[in-house]
Amino acid sequence: MIIRIFHEYGAPRHFLPLFYMHSKMPSYIHRIEQIVFDPLALLWRSVRKLNARYLKKNITSLREALLSVDEEMVNIVGMAPLHYFVLYFNKLVQKGACIIYFTSWPYWDFNDKHNRWVHCYPIDLRYVWKNFLSSVSGIVCVNKLGCRFLQRYADKVFWIPHSVDTNIFKPSTNRRNKPYIVVLFVGRLVESKGILELLEVIKRIKRDNINNLVFWFVGDGPYRRIIKRYKRELPVKYLGYINNSNILARIYANADILVLPSKHRRAWEELFGIVLIEAMSAGLPVIASNHVGPRDIVNDGYDGFLIKAEPLKERELFINEMYDKIITLVENEKLRIKMGERGRKKAQQLYDVRVNMKKWVEVLRRLE
Repeated sequence: MIIRIFHEYGAPRHFLPLFYMHSKMPSYIHRIEQIVFDPLALLWRSVRKLNARYLKKNITSLREALLSVDEEMVNIVGMAPLHYFVLYFNKLVQKGACIIYFTSWPYWDFNDKHNRWVHCYPIDLRYVWKNFLSSVSGIVCVNKLGCRFLQRYADKVFWIPHSVDTNIFKPSTNRRNKPYIVVLFVGRLVESKGILELLEVIKRIKRDNINNLVFWFVGDGPYRRIIKRYKRELPVKYLGYINNSNILARIYANADILVLPSKHRRAWEELFGIVLIEAMSAGLPVIASNHVGPRDIVNDGYDGFLIKAEPLKERELFINEMYDKIITLVENEKLRIKMGERGRKKAQQLYDVRVNMKKWVEVLRRLE
């Protein structure tokens, strides 16, 4: 079997179980190909990398995929609704290609023209998309709400969440011997991730003379300048963008709490939160916004906390709630450790790459 992954922007991290399966079962999956199909994403990456061959390679692959359909090929399509490239993938379906649609989108209601669709065009593509979903070989959704919605439009819908390698992301025994507590943020350093609200929490902690706390930021984005600006005034440390799993795992292992204070935007909320399962795998309690992804992952009050306030409507309440939950975990070491242990167990049972590899094997064999 050959796996061909089509993705809007290219996110290998979303398909970790497939790459793991390829490494462990090379006789079953001979190779994995990746194609970025979104024209704007291709142009942007080609210009940024000064690499015209990257653009040519992906365009050539898209053309070849349409010209010849291989019976051994399984095409996995990661595409946000209602992207116009559905017209291309409908042609692949019509040619008899095996297509698995892969999505994290939870809100599927084609009766509502003005639903929170990610892509909106003057042409109404709802019927085309509805036909695409009913015609593909199967659908894999990473959140449970999306699965429930998609069962209205397709028969073969499977829940397979994103994954973490729990053998890499694991707790450290040195965590209890530090003189300070580390609160960690990992993600894009942008407004929608709640960076400004988190900085307000840090300012309040500084004013309250709580001196045993330090905040680490990992990621990249326009707000890194703001974080760097505060490094002399506030207990913050910017660690840069890290793309190496082993280095990132060591950072989690040396932290104590993870916070993910995301904010709703039009057609966006935290649809999953891979950093949550990485942190839980490392034995950290997590604090996250009450979005569809974190609600799927975090059992509020058991292995972490959900921030109920909505920052766009109740910004001060959101900041106060985040502050209170951080201080609760800082002041209660037993609760912090217990939540971390529960999160670690959940990560091993539901999100480990080996567990979800087996789910993918089952899906692929059902579609053979």
